[in-house]
Amino acid sequence: MVVDITGEGIPHSQIDAARERVASLERYVDDPPASVRVTLRHMHPGSRRPYVADADARFDGRTLAAHAAGPSPLEAVDQVTDRLTRQLRRVVDAEVARRNEPAAIQKALADLEPDRANRPEARLKPPEEREIVWRRTYADKPMWTEDAVAELLDVDAEFLLFRHARTEEDVVVYRRDDGRVGLIHPQGSALADENDVLVSEPSRYSSPLTLEAARAEMDELNHRFLYFVDAADGRGKVLYLRHDGDYGLVEPAT
Repeated sequence: MVVDITGEGIPHSQIDAARERVASLERYVDDPPASVRVTLRHMHPGSRRPYVADADARFDGRTLAAHAAGPSPLEAVDQVTDRLTRQLRRVVDAEVARRNEPAAIQKALADLEPDRANRPEARLKPPEEREIVWRRTYADKPMWTEDAVAELLDVDAEFLLFRHARTEEDVVVYRRDDGRVGLIHPQGSALADENDVLVSEPSRYSSPLTLEAARAEMDELNHRFLYFVDAADGRGKVLYLRHDGDYGLVEPAT
């Protein structure tokens, strides 16, 4: 396995030590990823965890990605390696990983929460000046709730749109302001009982919306994001407020 680590302002000795720690991923699978790339940065001077590590690896035809922060470069690398390891274990033995995931999810939530204060707020624009300037798709593969939450935390995202393996519905997991994870699903969904490690929440809308109606709702509510079922194709989508003040749209791949 090739480990490629780059660091901005990180001593070479710590880069070498970080490479050894990432190489430990080889112990967890018989056929390890061909390569792992890690970027280390000193992002938030004065923060409790100023060092940030971002990693990605190709394994079994998919891309694994992880993000973590720590008080030192090596501790950030340890965290990002742990998150890649959990993803590898889910791919290799999903049922075993799922049984152990709730405790790991709660710990990861506690570890990530202090970094939220360091995130830039969206630049506010008047609603009438906002545009939907970027559309991105998610990989349309069925996932279980625990896997989606773990991926949400591994990439340190605010929300994750995915197709649920249990109901085939497009749903969203997201990080709530109270530090817990929420699962938003269509009204009447069987997912209302999915509450072992998160808060299950029905959509506020009882029927599909057009994209124009969803945009009007965002203009009015000014939320971070809005989950809705698109009247045009019946698929769940997310309209969200980007850091530049415009809107982005996340939708299933076609």
